[in-house]
Amino acid sequence: MKKLISTSLMLMLGLPTIIALAQHSGIPKVAANLPCQDFHRKACLRSPDDGFAYNGQSRSGLFAKGQSSTIKAVFYKGMDYHISVCCEEKDPINFSIKDAKTGEVLYDNSTDNNTNEIQLTNENTRHVNIMVTVAGGDAKIDKVKGTEGMCVGLLIEHKKSDKVGF
Repeated sequence: MKKLISTSLMLMLGLPTIIALAQHSGIPKVAANLPCQDFHRKACLRSPDDGFAYNGQSRSGLFAKGQSSTIKAVFYKGMDYHISVCCEEKDPINFSIKDAKTGEVLYDNSTDNNTNEIQLTNENTRHVNIMVTVAGGDAKIDKVKGTEGMCVGLLIEHKKSDKVGF
């Protein structure tokens, strides 16, 4: 009976009301990510090479101009990774990958013509921090999202590294 009532309540209130209640209850993350859910799957460049599979560490989010966000990820030994970033407004995006333990910068696209994708081979398992930053400037209010912001995606793909040598 309890399950039926909560389902009926959800049907009567509708998604916009549920989002508004979540925001009012102090859960802004739920509402903020809904407009951009799976944006990375739809908009980011997939690897042109065969064998790469979607990695569950991929993310999408609602960003304001000039905003940065960092995600933690694990890159495993013997794996190749294809990483791409994308932005709904086609604004420049900077991303860097740092070793979480040492802070060593492993990659920074600002030193690589701000390319939006990279492929790398990982020789040792390591925890990394991937920081994504959208360029600053004037933001437009999106009538659908009702906010000043845009969807940004971080797509991570992986495959087993090719064996080298005999």
